[in-house]
Order: sequence, then C-alpha cells, then structure tokens
Amino acid sequence: MTPNPYEPPTSAVELRSDIVDRTQRDEFAESIRRFLDESITAFEFDELVDNYRDSQDSAVRFVAQAVWYHYDDCDDHLVSLSKPEWDYFQRLLLLLESNSRVQSRNSRRWSVSQLVALCSLLGFAWIAFHIGWSSGLLLAAMPFGIISIGIARLQRPVATHGPYDQLVFPFKTLSDLRATYHAVKFRKTRFPQHIQSRIVRSPFMCGVYQLQFYLAWLMLSPLALVSQLLPATETHTEVIVESSANVA
Repeated sequence: MTPNPYEPPTSAVELRSDIVDRTQRDEFAESIRRFLDESITAFEFDELVDNYRDSQDSAVRFVAQAVWYHYDDCDDHLVSLSKPEWDYFQRLLLLLESNSRVQSRNSRRWSVSQLVALCSLLGFAWIAFHIGWSSGLLLAAMPFGIISIGIARLQRPVATHGPYDQLVFPFKTLSDLRATYHAVKFRKTRFPQHIQSRIVRSPFMCGVYQLQFYLAWLMLSPLALVSQLLPATETHTEVIVESSANVA
C-alpha cells in the first residue's frame, strides 16, 4: 500500500496519544471554516494552524499537517481550492467533529537508489579533492544534481489506490465515511464555483520559482545526495473510527 495523494508526507502525525481534545477540535474546525468562507487569508490561517501542530490529539495534528499543503505561505491569498480539494477539506472537518483517532505507521525501504547516491557522492568528493574549494565546485556539482533529481523521481512511490480512495481519504472505506457522517450529523458545505478559477500566482511566476528550486538543487546536490543515502520512508495513515474515547 502506498500513500494516498492527499496524505501529507510526514511522520509527525504518528499516534502519540488517544486523547480526543474536543475544545481544540471545535476551535480548529471553526478556523478552517473561516478560511473556507473567505473570512481570513492564507497568512492569517497559517498563524492559526500553528497552534495545533503539536496537539496531543492525533486527529488535530494530522489535520494541521494536511491543510498546510493546500495554501501558500509565501504569497497571501484567499482560499483557492479545486472541487476535489474542497471535498477533502470537508472530510477533514468531519474528522474533527467526530471522536475518531488517526493512526500512522512508517515503513522504510532500501533500494539501489541509496547505492547510486553513495557512488555519486564519492564521485563528487573525488572531484572536490582535486579542484579544491572554489566557485568551480558549484559547476562540478550540477551533473550530480541531475542524478539526485533522477533518484528522487525513482524513489517516488507508484500509486496503487483503490477506485474510491480519493473520495474517502483519510477514512479507510465508504462504510467508515458514511457511518461517521451519520454519527455526527455532519452537513457538507457546497463548493463555491467562483473560487475554481482563482490562482495564487501566475503560471510565469510558478515557472520562475520552479526554476530557482531546481537551480538550487543542482548546485547543492551533495546535500541532497547525503539525504538520499537514507532509506525512503513511506507513511501510511488510517482513521480509527470510534465513538468511545477519552475526551478532554
């Protein structure tokens, strides 16, 4: 099983407690609704999200991680979501309104990628030893950056999701989703069509930022290769649907 495309790639959501903090859940849900209602901007929302990243409630921690990938913290803006993203936010709100917990487990995977990263890093070290510390090292690092980018693409897991995963995640099944809807009497908010065409930044600026990112990757490839010596980590998240839990 590979991570859902909506799942935040982080181990920070690992289960540390079974506490259901109803106060935090309600407050966080209200903050999300204010963002969806366009009452606050991304910068204001980000400040509110910061209050919940280290919560003792596993569901609150998960949602705080999950929403971070759906707004920009560099350019301030009003909510800008696609219809599938909007529906995902509704399921996150449903999770906060329920007594369900979030359980995550990590799996580490070794592959030939680590060997390629090690050989590339040794190759760069050999070049650095011969040319010395100079501006030429940045140019020498670029070919190894191409290798590093290739490793990153190879390490990306191949999606093998079920036909309904995108409709139910973070819940495991349609039955779990339906049962939670009925248990909390949740009312889904309709997707506002006027935000569908809203963009945070122009395609040109997206290209500029992406170019800067890859140039930095090429020049700092030794650092990337060091991180790629470690086994690839995959996080599997599951909502444990239950109505009886310790409520704080």
